[in-house]
Amino acid sequence: MSAFINEKLVPVKSNAGKSRLFWNYLPKGATQFGVPQTIFTDASGKEIDRIKGDLAPAQFLERMQSILSGLVS
Repeated sequence: MSAFINEKLVPVKSNAGKSRLFWNYLPKGATQFGVPQTIFTDASGKEIDRIKGDLAPAQFLERMQSILSGLVS
């Protein structure tokens, strides 16, 4: 899976409780959120989609591929 991620994406890790980067992607006025969340953005930082919660590796890869295929269509 890491090869797929490194080939197709630019991974950025943010500690949700400590990094302000994560807060930019929460709905206005949000006071609660679940982690983990994987947020997909375009090059300008606009959110494309997100994966909420913990998924098994095969399910996570399938969901990532689905998100990316929607961008290529």
